Order: sequence, then C-alpha cells, then structure tokens
Amino acid sequence: MASLPVPDELVAEIFLRLPTPADLVLAAASCVSFRRVAAHRSFVRRFRKLHAPPLLCLLDGGQTFHPAVPPHTSAPAASAAALVADFSFLPATASDWAVQDSRDGRVLLHGAEITEMLVCDPLHRRYLLLPPIPDDLAASVEDPFPLPPQPWRQIFLANPGDDEPADETSFRVISMTQCKTKLFAFVFSSSSGQWRALPSQRWNDLIAGWLPSTDTLFRFREYSYGCFYWRTDCDAEKNMLVLDTRRMEFSSTESPPEAKYSYGCMVEAGENRPGMFVLTDGVLSYSIRQNDGRSWQKEKTISLGSRHYLIGSTERYLLLYKLRSSWPGSDFYTLDVKTFQLEKMCSASAFRPPKLCTYSNFPPSLLSLPTISSGVEKEAEDMLIKDSVASSSG
Repeated sequence: MASLPVPDELVAEIFLRLPTPADLVLAAASCVSFRRVAAHRSFVRRFRKLHAPPLLCLLDGGQTFHPAVPPHTSAPAASAAALVADFSFLPATASDWAVQDSRDGRVLLHGAEITEMLVCDPLHRRYLLLPPIPDDLAASVEDPFPLPPQPWRQIFLANPGDDEPADETSFRVISMTQCKTKLFAFVFSSSSGQWRALPSQRWNDLIAGWLPSTDTLFRFREYSYGCFYWRTDCDAEKNMLVLDTRRMEFSSTESPPEAKYSYGCMVEAGENRPGMFVLTDGVLSYSIRQNDGRSWQKEKTISLGSRHYLIGSTERYLLLYKLRSSWPGSDFYTLDVKTFQLEKMCSASAFRPPKLCTYSNFPPSLLSLPTISSGVEKEAEDMLIKDSVASSSG
C-alpha cells in the first residue's frame, strides 16, 4: 500500500524544528517538493525569526571585509559570503564612500560630503541613495552654540518602527548631533523615503549639570533590546545616554560601577535585560541590569590576561582583539554571550584595528533575502540560491 504524501504544511513544521540553517539547506536539496516548501517566502520569514544570521565578518571603514576563518563557528558561512559580497556595484565614486555602520545585512556609508549617504546590501548588490536632510528641517532644530569646529554627528542604522512594515527590507537611519546646549536627531524611514526631526532635548533635561565639550562627548555607541546606549570618555560621568528606538525618545541611565573608569560593551542578556561587559587590567566582568531598571548585578568575571582590548558587541557576541607580542598585528575574537565560548575569528596586520563594524547575514542560500527593496540590483537572487543548492548537493 502506497504511503500518503506528507502535506506541505507538515513539512514546513518539521523544517522549522531543524537545528541549524545548514540542515535546512541540505534537506531542501534532497528533492523538488522539499525545496519548494523551504523556498516559500512565508516559510523563510518564519525560519529566520527562529535563527539569527551568523556573524560573517568584520568590516572596516575602507570597505574591507575581514571574514571569519576556521575553526570559528561562522567560517563556512563567511567563506560562502566572501565569494559574492563586495562594494564594486556602488556609484562611480565608490572609493569616496566610507563605512559608518552595519545592521541586519545592510551597510550604511557616507560620501566625501557628510550629507551624502547610502545604504547597501553587499550580498545582493543593491543600494539606496538617501536624500539629504531638507534645509528647512535642519533649520528647525539648529543650535546656536555648535561644538567647534562643527556640530558633532553620528549616523547609524536602526530597525523599523512599530508603525512601519515589519519585513526584511524595512529600516531606518538616524543622524544624531550633539551641541553645547542640546541634542537633536533626524530619522529617515525606508518606508516613507523621508526624513523627520525628533524633538530636540536640552542636556540639563537629560543629565543634570552636563555640559558637553569636544573632550566629553558621548562617543561609544552600543545596542541592546531596541535601545542605543552611549558612554562618554569622561571618567567623572557615570550616566549613559539612551535612545529608545521604539518610542524614539532620549533619556539617561546609570552604568555599572565597574564601567566608571573602563570601556564597556552592551549585549542582550535574556528576559529583555541588557548586560554589559567591562575589561579592566585583563579581567573581564559581566553585569546584568536588574528589573528595577537602575541597579546592576555582577554575574561573572573572566581572566583574559594582558594585551586584550574590547572593540564592541552585537546582541549576542562580545568582540575583542589581542595585540601580538612577537610581530605586528592583532588577533580578533568573539565571546558568545550565552555560552561564554571564546573563539578566534580572524587576524589583521595592523597593531590597532581601524573603525570596525560587524556584518551578520545569511550566506547565499534559501534563507538569504534582499535587505533593500528599491535601488540598484546587479545580480539575480536566483543565481545565489542556485549556486548554494548546487554546492550543498555536490
């Protein structure tokens, strides 16, 4: 008696329980019907919500990828992505574009003029040129007391708002400026294609008695659970500046006591609580903010030894580098926040790394979806999927 065919709905539920994206690719390559289920857009979106994309590489300001190498966990995915990801598809002035930020498979760059900005998808070879902030919008929040020689500015990527489409192609860009008396920001939405201004806030309303200068700016940006955090390089200041991207409101909060004289990196500790790693004299301490929203509890300390430095973090990984003692160069490491596994990711010939961003995405496969919905596309997405399935079955 012939067995009954398994309904596609049941196959999808089974596939959702596969432990890794690599297992899904192998299963999809086994037959046409399995591939049809795995390639359906609704299934891909469900699977991606359960599996975070791997950390593929570090990306410096000069558009250079530093991919994960064996035996790092992400090395196979990084190797596949390195075959297709680059910035050669950008406009003719590509050499003038400098990397500023990376998030969810997108990279934010600015041109020779700070008003020139674009967001690109280096894996699917698409980009979107952002319009400049309108003069009348900028004038509406202009501060009469800019920090010399010009207002200090950061531009960075953020997830879409609650009132915007929650798909893989929606994003926001935030342009934040710190001046002597107040802080203001503009937000670009990929959904509307327009900039808007956030209500400017005076420093005294955020942090009592705080008067920024070129030596005491909030420079070090971290992210955890929908909020960006900044710390200043002023040892006397224990407060962090916070931007809640869900409400688009600025506030301040205290950092752990260990972070007062050391650089700290924010991560996601679970149960919607941010955590912070602080490295002091070769000892790494890990604290988690408590449910009261103010106090911190130290959870763990790890002895790393000398010549280790923090670079930054993603939601899941802490990023470090170690200076070599015998010849010039640095080795880069990741620390898994959940397992505390320390892995060497890659190396560089420079003693101290240039400005680095992390780049996370699914490598060319069924799970690799474009992160830019409009703009310029240079390669067919089907070719990426076809090559990935062929290599998996070969």
